[in-house]
Amino acid sequence: MVDYRKRLTPVIRYLESNFNEPSKLVDVATQANLSPYHFHRIFKAVTGETLADYIRRLRLENAADDLFKKECSVTEVALNYGFSSSQSLAKAFRQHFGLTPTDFKNCRDLNAFSEMLRNSKIGHTLRKSGNADSDSLSYSDHNSTTEGNNMEMKQFEPGYLAYIRVTGPYGENYEPAIRKLFQWAGAKGFNGLPSIFVYHDNPELTPAEKCRTDIGMLLPEPTETAGDVEIVPFEGGSYGVLRGKASNHEEYAKHWVVLTREIIESGLETDERPCFELYHSYDPKTHVSDVSFCTAVKV
Repeated sequence: MVDYRKRLTPVIRYLESNFNEPSKLVDVATQANLSPYHFHRIFKAVTGETLADYIRRLRLENAADDLFKKECSVTEVALNYGFSSSQSLAKAFRQHFGLTPTDFKNCRDLNAFSEMLRNSKIGHTLRKSGNADSDSLSYSDHNSTTEGNNMEMKQFEPGYLAYIRVTGPYGENYEPAIRKLFQWAGAKGFNGLPSIFVYHDNPELTPAEKCRTDIGMLLPEPTETAGDVEIVPFEGGSYGVLRGKASNHEEYAKHWVVLTREIIESGLETDERPCFELYHSYDPKTHVSDVSFCTAVKV
């Protein structure tokens, strides 16, 4: 059993003290003994925030604390916490707190400060980042988009993946590749074989325009390819699988979040094999797909 809360605690403690220093995702993931590929989903499932959002929140909270307690200018605080100007800090404050840096700077009475925060966008008093408690890591409190524990463990047999590579933001420009693949498969007589979308990159680590998706089809044996179609061995193995229906980006994303949460709660350990979506059916009229979301796990 893997306790992801404990694995991430050293990362949380490090970030609490070093949030103002540049952090590479690879280095942070290493501290939790996780691969960068899986780290961003696990971190968000446990903390409720992406790594970037978590660091940004810590910077904003500490910047606000400095403005309230110290005699320093808004520009000085902005530069101290990695913002390019007082204007960029002000924009971030309005988005996060619903207040301006000047509101914090001009508030010198603690009671007035607390009242201001209660009436603000965040609606709570500031807490110093160093006082964050590991008990606040409440991945088990997140609302599931599906009822019950729907994840299953499945063993996929080795085989071959015939695919067309799409490079760019996930979910975009897939249709041409799908048409080409099915035209090739039809000419080969490969009708009714499972279709899968394999995702190779972590979108928090890899620029969106460089993310790689393989629009593929699982084959029992190798065959000759043509045009943009390539073929590679499919390793198979153990996967945590969540099956559901989706018709848009938000629904696909929610299923991935639920799967990650259930893998964490089950104490399963992910490995380096890429995750994928296995398509059982697709309704071209409603655009609803029946999909299995699959994350590789160690056994």
